[in-house]
Amino acid sequence: MTYYKKSIEEIYSELKTQENGLKNSEIEEKQKKYGLNQLDTEIKLNPIKLFFEQFKSFIVYILIFATIISAITAYFDGHGDYIDSIIILTILILNALIGFFQEYSAEKNLEALKKLSTIEVNVKRNNSYIKIDSKELVPGDIIKLESGDKIPADCRIITSSRLKVEEAALTGESVPVEKNNLIIKKDSSIADRKNMLFSGTSISEGTAIAIVVKTGMNTEIGTITKLIKESVKEITPLQKKLDSFGKKLGYIVLGICAIIFLTLGLKNGFTLTNSLAFLMVAISLAVAAVPEGLPAVVTIALSVGVKKLLQKKALVRKLSSVETLGSCNVICTDKTGTLTKNQMTVENAWDINNETEIIGAGYSPNGKIENSKINNKIFEIGYFCNNATLYKKDNLWSITGDPTEGALIVSAKKAKIDENKYEKIDEIPFDSTRKMMSVLVEDTNKNLEILSKGSTTHILEKCSKILINGKEEKLTNNHIEKINEKMNEYSSKALRVLAFSYKKTSSKKDFTEDNLIFVGLQAMMDPPREEVIEAIKTTKKAGIRTIMITGDYITTAIAIGEKIGIIGDALTGEEINKMSDENLSNALKNNTNIFARVIPEHKQRIVKLLQEEGNTVAMTGDGVNDAPALKKSNIGIAVGSGCDVAKEAADFVLLNDSFASIVDAIEEGRGIYQNIQKSIMLLLSGNFGEVLIIFLAVLFNFNLPLTAILLLWINLVTDGAPALAFSVDPYAKNIMNRKPIPKEQGILPKKKMALIGFLGIVGSSLGLFLFNFFGGNTETGLITAQTVLFNFVVFYEIALVFFIRHEYLVAQLKNKWMWASIFMTIGLQLILMYTPLNKIFGIVGMSLIHFMYMFLAIVIFIICYILYNLIEDKIFPEEF
Repeated sequence: MTYYKKSIEEIYSELKTQENGLKNSEIEEKQKKYGLNQLDTEIKLNPIKLFFEQFKSFIVYILIFATIISAITAYFDGHGDYIDSIIILTILILNALIGFFQEYSAEKNLEALKKLSTIEVNVKRNNSYIKIDSKELVPGDIIKLESGDKIPADCRIITSSRLKVEEAALTGESVPVEKNNLIIKKDSSIADRKNMLFSGTSISEGTAIAIVVKTGMNTEIGTITKLIKESVKEITPLQKKLDSFGKKLGYIVLGICAIIFLTLGLKNGFTLTNSLAFLMVAISLAVAAVPEGLPAVVTIALSVGVKKLLQKKALVRKLSSVETLGSCNVICTDKTGTLTKNQMTVENAWDINNETEIIGAGYSPNGKIENSKINNKIFEIGYFCNNATLYKKDNLWSITGDPTEGALIVSAKKAKIDENKYEKIDEIPFDSTRKMMSVLVEDTNKNLEILSKGSTTHILEKCSKILINGKEEKLTNNHIEKINEKMNEYSSKALRVLAFSYKKTSSKKDFTEDNLIFVGLQAMMDPPREEVIEAIKTTKKAGIRTIMITGDYITTAIAIGEKIGIIGDALTGEEINKMSDENLSNALKNNTNIFARVIPEHKQRIVKLLQEEGNTVAMTGDGVNDAPALKKSNIGIAVGSGCDVAKEAADFVLLNDSFASIVDAIEEGRGIYQNIQKSIMLLLSGNFGEVLIIFLAVLFNFNLPLTAILLLWINLVTDGAPALAFSVDPYAKNIMNRKPIPKEQGILPKKKMALIGFLGIVGSSLGLFLFNFFGGNTETGLITAQTVLFNFVVFYEIALVFFIRHEYLVAQLKNKWMWASIFMTIGLQLILMYTPLNKIFGIVGMSLIHFMYMFLAIVIFIICYILYNLIEDKIFPEEF
């Protein structure tokens, strides 16, 4: 309902209330009609259902299948060694538990919203004020608010004094908003409803009497709660790709197993004994094909990334979302506090003859006035006509009070004014009608002065003189024209401009705002973070588009965008309201990168349209208004200083608020994704070679070259350990100089899949040659041939470790865990061959001649890779 368009009398009538407040009988009736003033935040989670949902992945189904196969293999092999089955099952349960606890915690965002809405409030009932829990409020209640109070419901202002409201959490406005009780006749966005107060925001200055018009889920914050509940969280690209990969792998494995089983049966007959033997071969093949270590590799790679991101001031709330940052190609970012410091800073000062730049940003007083000829009186007035204070805590400068006044204190300190020059005697506070503030001060000689600051227009109306080179002169139209010209110049750059004036007086009774002497202007802005400009450049090199979405004014947004490098067209929330989805989508395609004066629905709509175009979208924010879009986006990033609602809806929390930390996180996400790719390549390359060895042996009617227990050993020791070591591998140096991974690309690009195929074919061919050369098809030479082939596969897979790292341009010597895994594999291999364990595994110790031929085959394998590498880039374009 458009309460901002109605008079107080109309609202009294509509809500059946009066100036004296509601009566007890009326309250009961209204509570039955409207319910309690609280948000519907009940979370209905079924823990058992949530736990079993963690198993809904085709790759998990494959691993469960592998567990059963491993158990069957162990049973029929006669050794009763179920260790592989136990390991796979343990990995599956641990992964499920991790996912369960993360999702259970993540759903508490609605509880945070409930905390925001339950506070105590002074309410007028039966013609007297009492304090009640805010949940007892009903539409029609009259409430009293003062500085520091949280607003408990949506209200229409009845009366106010010097009222300013902090609405950044709801609208993105970077400074407190002045409020009044004037009727607004035209349609207005939430940010422009100056006669309204909204639940979840707070009073930063002044007092107000207001009438409650909306409570609970009918408030603006309630609307956001509904949006959060309705948002469907997108699954991450890695989850999609691993699931797709698992399905394809499963179909291939089952297909090959069926072919092997049928081929053997057709050749030798399907007797019971034969069928069991053929089933064992098919099972061995399935064991060889399934990468048992993949879930562990993914979990460890993501966990390592989480620790690294924490060091870079990014707290990860959802493990599976880490890699998504590496895939994102659009970042939708809030302005205030993320791109900017959220600290107003005076950038320029001007008098009629001089202008200066003021060096230094934020609330730190370290800085200087560039032009020493500027009239210092400008800074004196800004310092003493002021109610803010500047303080330092934990080596950080902060302010109490209005950010604009805080900026004036900082500029005065940079100008090195005499901070003891005046003592404040009296004050005429700022109000929305006069648009100025004045103080009466006394200097050390007991001389009185009136110091005033305010809007340029209103200050000039009160001035009759101007201070030029230390002398008072008559203020002429020519002077006024120059002043307004400079004011408009600053305003066009989205700088906030204040004018400063004074006059001397002989009596405290003459404390009036007339016949003032104009001194000059100060222009300020919430400045960009220093590191953001470089971060934006990095995102451009990385093929990532940055879109600014803010509740601030469009001129401010455009000016900040120009300073930091976000260039493009701009739209306001009102313009978005008039656009169809098709028109808004076209605007996004046509380089519209700045959106101003937006509301929560706009943010969600923008994210949705970007996703429909195939983009992987990261969304940053800090306020209640950002929460739905954070949840809807592929990756939600809340800033550390933001509200609990935003943090609970997000996947990441930036502990230092800076956009630059997002770029660090993207680099980490890309590195994690790359390491997972390397691990998958290693597992698939090795497993593909093993599958081909068995498959070709069956087709050519060879003896079984590798038994199930030997395949299990290779998969657990040779595949597993190096693949896990890849999860902590260094990242390629050029990782931020490439485009994001396309959504349509599988977990591995064609170039990598072709390499896996090539390595598997060459490796299996060399392996079968050794097997045949050492008598694998004879009864006497079978065990020796199996032993040589078994060791060849182990060393062949060690060579794969270096080939794959070379593919990703990684320095070879920096991963101590990789070297440890390689030496461990070689050590265990030697123990297996030259201890009584060889009898259990059905192998024998190798002689020197066996080693010579095996290493010759490895050398040939390396030469083949080098030759392939020389022509690889000509066959395939650059892919990652």
